[in-house]
Amino acid sequence: MENFYELKSGAVLRFFLKVLGVLLVLNLAVLSIEYYFENYTTSKITSRYTFQTYVTGMFYFDGERNVPSYFSTLNLLISAFLLFTISKYVKRSTHPQNFRKWYLMGCVFVWLALDELFALHEISAKPMRTLLQNYLQQENLGFLHFAWFVPYLLVLLGVGAYFFRFVLSLPGKTLSGFFLAGVIFMAGAVGMEMVSGLIVSHDLLAIYKIITTVEETLEMLGVILFIHALIKHLEHQKGLNTITINIAVGPQSQGAADTERANPAPEVQKRKNILVA
Repeated sequence: MENFYELKSGAVLRFFLKVLGVLLVLNLAVLSIEYYFENYTTSKITSRYTFQTYVTGMFYFDGERNVPSYFSTLNLLISAFLLFTISKYVKRSTHPQNFRKWYLMGCVFVWLALDELFALHEISAKPMRTLLQNYLQQENLGFLHFAWFVPYLLVLLGVGAYFFRFVLSLPGKTLSGFFLAGVIFMAGAVGMEMVSGLIVSHDLLAIYKIITTVEETLEMLGVILFIHALIKHLEHQKGLNTITINIAVGPQSQGAADTERANPAPEVQKRKNILVA
């Protein structure tokens, strides 16, 4: 049995924005509850393991391996899947020269997903901070406090230089979609990370969690817009009406398969010019 699932860029965008909105409300709710108990009551409930694990730990945007981080990881993997799908489509087209670029972009997003899930960037944070402190001869690094983004930014510049001409060759709507998504993502991942470092280095911890909420929100929003841009790019390709995911469930007999190929259903016939992933 085969199941076809169609992806519409507008519907996908609305769905992910709704999920992001729900997660943002939950994040702000648990932060508000935590702030209330810590500042207006004598209760120590916020310091208990259960509260930190299943309340703030579960929904705080800057947490690790919780609902928001899994949502971010899933979005990055979806981006990778779409990039691999485009690479496959381009390879089979009459102009296959750029399929490797799409494939490599997919590999970059697989790495970003793994980094999001396992917080791999944190490995370089302390060594890089120590290196910068020794080089700059100062203990307080200000906006460079979370120094992991320095090597990541250098790598990003190299990756950006490699893909620069390719990205500029994309259709105008795709290029503008990528640009908007990239600006929003970098505003969170680098811009707000620098603001967070400045806040921590000056012990302004009262607003730290709000800043990290803005940071993670921008990152997730950027990836969601990137997914939307990728689906729009697929929709606008010649002869491509929509994106259909074909999931086959259970074994199919050879006779049935031969019959289906000889006499395709009208619905399947209409999908001849539709990308099936």
